[in-house]
Formats: sequence, structure tokens, C-alpha cells
Amino acid sequence: MSIKARGLFVTIIILTVSGCASYRTSSNINSENFLPLDSNARVIITEGTLSGRKYRVIGPIEVTVKKLTVFHKSPTTEQANEALKEKARAMGADAVIEVTYDSGVGFTSWGYIEAKGTGVKLLE
Repeated sequence: MSIKARGLFVTIIILTVSGCASYRTSSNINSENFLPLDSNARVIITEGTLSGRKYRVIGPIEVTVKKLTVFHKSPTTEQANEALKEKARAMGADAVIEVTYDSGVGFTSWGYIEAKGTGVKLLE
């Protein structure tokens, strides 16, 4: 096999493998420890607090969405919010308040976005 053909083969393999998984999500919440709620349940995400609403704090929620290759788009705030909602549902939270975001390039990823907040249960 010529060097040119070998290079093309390696490039095809890399592009094929990179298409299998674009993002990886991690969290401080292990969903197996909670009973899952309705996956359609609405969860409020806010960078502030819930003014005028009473709530009970359940606990902190942290998620990180990482892109796995240089060929994929950087993770978005929307992806981080979806991960926050999934973990909030798992722990029985109706909202995630005081959410902050951080993004960059890490040692184990080509780019990431991290979202942190507090899961709360709304009171009537």
C-alpha cells in the first residue's frame, strides 16, 4: 500500500470513528439513585432566582458536555441546559436556579461547556 493510499485510509478511519459519538455528558448526579420522573415534565432553568416563588432546595447539580473530536461543533448552552433538565428530573427538581456556565478546552476533550446550579422543588 502506498503512503498516499495509507494516509487516505487512516483519514477515512478517523472520520468514520469520529462520527460515532460527538459529545459526552457527565454529572455529579447519578440518575440510578433516583426514581425517574416524567421525561416531559417541565423544568425551569434560570441564571437568577425564582422571585416571588417559594421553593425547597434539593441540592447542587453540575453537568459537563464535552465534544470528543476536533471535527465537531463546540457544545452549546442549550445542550448543557438539556443535561441540567435531565438530572433535575432524576432528582425530583422542578427548577435549576443560579445557573452558571463555563467553557473551554480541556485535557480530555476538544471543547466543553460546564453548567452548575441548584436544584429546587417548587412549593404551592
